[in-house]
Amino acid sequence: MVSKTFEQILRFHEFQTPKGSLWLPLITVELIYGEGNRLAIPMIFDTGATTTTLRAEFAPFLGAATWTEGEPVSVATAGGEFTAYKFAARLEVLGKVLECPVYLQELPPSSFYHGLLGREAVFQHFGFGFWERDHELLITASP
Repeated sequence: MVSKTFEQILRFHEFQTPKGSLWLPLITVELIYGEGNRLAIPMIFDTGATTTTLRAEFAPFLGAATWTEGEPVSVATAGGEFTAYKFAARLEVLGKVLECPVYLQELPPSSFYHGLLGREAVFQHFGFGFWERDHELLITASP
């Protein structure tokens, strides 16, 4: 029998909404910009997202005056197809510094999170498991 072990357990965050409790697998990612400055960003750990997406207002932290200075790309989401703008970024995710693409787009406002952490160039460095009933994300940094 195959056995998988995980070193960390990340609890989902509970938010109260008019429709009841909302549980989100939020992860704090640090965007490393400029001369080693860091910005902590709460993001949804999104296994359904191919790419990592941040709100358009993060453009200055990626060295751009506006979010449309990046490479335009068409992205398909559950809400339809949109244009996003691709940038190269350094992110610290669960203690590992990664070089990865980040896509900026106009996301709906939320006080809970500022982007989606997607699979491209990120997930390959970790092993993950979900325990949805217990609202837990299981993590190993050595898959």
